[in-house]
Amino acid sequence: MSTAVKERPASAKFAAHTKDHGKPGRPVSVPSISKATLLAALRDALGWSRNQMALVMNCSERALVNWEQGEPISAVYASKLRELQSVYDELRGLMKPGEVGRWLTTESGEFDGHSPADLIRRGETGRLWQSLFYLRTGMPD
Repeated sequence: MSTAVKERPASAKFAAHTKDHGKPGRPVSVPSISKATLLAALRDALGWSRNQMALVMNCSERALVNWEQGEPISAVYASKLRELQSVYDELRGLMKPGEVGRWLTTESGEFDGHSPADLIRRGETGRLWQSLFYLRTGMPD
């Protein structure tokens, strides 16, 4: 029995929503979009495999598959998903949306050789938000 899972594209509903609200500072998610749809759509927007998303969220690929198929997401992982969505929304205002996923996985001297995704995984998003604040305002750190 194979345990391989198929990659699932983001839904058309999410794609239509991002076209209407793809401006910087406007959130991509809305209450009418389920967490399952949001998770799949965010993963797709970042260009990440399930493996990459699972590493950042500190969960198994099987859990992601289950959540993308509509199973409930625990509060801990829902919080991590909201944080990742917020970071993505902020970064869309600072760079091309297609570059966000790659930027998040690129190691940086600013983060002691870690990637922004590593900071999210480790729960150190304060450092990332501080950096994003300086990028947005142009203030030196």
